[in-house]
Amino acid sequence: MSIEYAPEAVVDIDTATEEIIDRIGLSVAAAFQQRLMRTLTDLERFPLSGSPADPPSTVYPDLRFRLVNRFRARVVYYLPTPTGIRVVRVLHAHQDAGGAFGD
Repeated sequence: MSIEYAPEAVVDIDTATEEIIDRIGLSVAAAFQQRLMRTLTDLERFPLSGSPADPPSTVYPDLRFRLVNRFRARVVYYLPTPTGIRVVRVLHAHQDAGGAFGD
């Protein structure tokens, strides 16, 4: 099994972590990263457990999403792969997901 990351997803994770550190603190940012990894590990094992993107993405027709456990303001957008998942973006729930994917 594997978890692949699009370059944009890496930037999203780094940005989210920095924002949490600045607004709330280092310990909460560490908890976010732990919960994110747990969410990704769950998705890696059960790639179809996330919900299909609605409306569907024209750029990523198989795009799915799931909220980060206990950090529901963060949403993981990913694609199932033959060996696990590819994380496409990790966005704040209030961000325009359609615009983030070029739809």
